Amino acid sequence: MKHIALVFIFLFSSLSFSQTIVQIDSVAKVMCDNLPKYKEIKNDPLKLNTLYEKELYPYLGTLEESKAQEVGKKIYYRLQRNCFRFRELLDRLNPPVGETERSLEKPKPDITDDDLIKFKKTKAFMYTEVDGQVTNVTLQDGLWVDNFADGTYSKLIYKWINKNEFELVFIESNNETRANFSVKGDRLVYSILFKKPDHYILSVNIFGQNVYEEFKLFY
Repeated sequence: MKHIALVFIFLFSSLSFSQTIVQIDSVAKVMCDNLPKYKEIKNDPLKLNTLYEKELYPYLGTLEESKAQEVGKKIYYRLQRNCFRFRELLDRLNPPVGETERSLEKPKPDITDDDLIKFKKTKAFMYTEVDGQVTNVTLQDGLWVDNFADGTYSKLIYKWINKNEFELVFIESNNETRANFSVKGDRLVYSILFKKPDHYILSVNIFGQNVYEEFKLFY
């Protein structure tokens, strides 16, 4: 998935603490549910700081200092994955490179069978990250591998679920952002919408959510 914005910088280390992903996602859900409480705060940096001060820092204060930073980092990334409101807030604070088109309705494809066949035969793509960096994709043996500009990677299971949609199931990553954004088994559903002279337009949906984001996948 291309769209992940960065506002806070955390030190990177493995997630070696007792908090499970269920607990972390539970805290993130409470923060997401409570975000509308701060709608009267029109200043977005202040809104984000207030959300953290009221909802996150009290929880982190119950943890050992050595664990709090790592938990906070994971909650931040899982919030991006699981909370549409939070993603919108980060977009306003740190606008992504290029246009970002999101919809609460599933977009309708307009692509021929021949173009779908060409897509399925292609083994290498590339796309642009929110910060403008280019990520290269390789497809082989049922795997989708993202190769990032910093030399890290993500590996996902790649399988077609219908005529113009495929699913990616997260396996592993040594990229800090992706490793914290997803956990093993997380699913993304991609729809191929249109073919252009040098790229396809796809929409991506986090499985179980009703938000669809369009992006360009170059071939």
